[in-house]
Amino acid sequence: MAERDLHPMRTVALLLRRWRLIFMVCLLTGAGTAVVNFFFLPHWYRSTAVIMPPQDNSSFSGLGMLLSRIPDLPGGISRIASGIGAMSQSQYLFVVILNSRTVADSLIDKFDLQTVYDSEYRFLAREELQGHTWIDFPPEGQVVITVEAKEDPQLARDMAAEYFVQLNNILTDRGIHTAGTKRQFLEERIEETRAQLTIFEDSLRSFQEDRNLVVPAEEPGGVGELLLLPVRGNLEMLALIEAKREVMSVELRVMQSYYRSRHPDIAMLKKEINELDRTIAKIESQMPQISLDFARIFRDLKVQEELLLLLTAQYEETRINEADDTPSAVLLDEPVVPEYKYRPRRLLNTAIASAAALLLVCVAIVLAERYREQNDLA
Repeated sequence: MAERDLHPMRTVALLLRRWRLIFMVCLLTGAGTAVVNFFFLPHWYRSTAVIMPPQDNSSFSGLGMLLSRIPDLPGGISRIASGIGAMSQSQYLFVVILNSRTVADSLIDKFDLQTVYDSEYRFLAREELQGHTWIDFPPEGQVVITVEAKEDPQLARDMAAEYFVQLNNILTDRGIHTAGTKRQFLEERIEETRAQLTIFEDSLRSFQEDRNLVVPAEEPGGVGELLLLPVRGNLEMLALIEAKREVMSVELRVMQSYYRSRHPDIAMLKKEINELDRTIAKIESQMPQISLDFARIFRDLKVQEELLLLLTAQYEETRINEADDTPSAVLLDEPVVPEYKYRPRRLLNTAIASAAALLLVCVAIVLAERYREQNDLA
């Protein structure tokens, strides 16, 4: 008898005999779900903003150095659609800023979200905001912000727009701060270079006077030219290499103020500087001593002159970047007021509830029939 109880055809026949019960249970479940969806569940609306990072420029690249201070992407607000390795530096920077407590608190204050979410404490309002905000980064390079609001489509649109406003404010403020810090550093370095230039000019004059190498202005050549003649090619090469090394040293100090010491870019730059040091030592070892002494002073003087020109050019570029108030992010798709609710999805919810009721009532009928037959046998 137990084997007959498990026969599929007998089970189907049993369910067909109870079709009225099955139909009524599914009908009542579907109707009840529809009533709950229509009259009791709140309507949620979603609005989306699409942000395009700017083309790389010096001020934005400087701001991007802040990323090296952040070991991992904070959790919570972001519902990431793809792996972290797929993000560009600009996307990563945008997501980190949008994920910040500063941005969340700005939205909470502006839209009084503690009242909207009925949260007694501010941290609870932040958690609610995190639960209704999605930040995605498609492979095309943009950042997509989606915000959900209950019973208020205008609020959903305004919150999505405010995320962009707060992002741009932080990018602009940080970019100006970074450019200002770099400008201040370059100003100090230019003053140091000018002081060094004066010292080397005095050293060259003293070297010439001590060895009676001072040449009248009307003479086209002189002893200095004779001393430099055997090493002129090496001297010119040394001046170029030294100037390049000084510029790379300045770049290294700027990077060290933003990056960690173990950052790969810093390690690579240090390696290049060491290579230049070895090249300089090799060239110097091939020069005669008196020519080398004169060449070193003359070279140091030329290096400081070249360095002053390069630093001045960087300083002017930094001043331009500091004065540039162009928005750092571009709003590609402005958020709009949603015309229709996103959830609850009434038809889907009703279908799922009815299917679950169908499954449960069928299982209940089969189990009840088996229990009845076992009691009859007993």
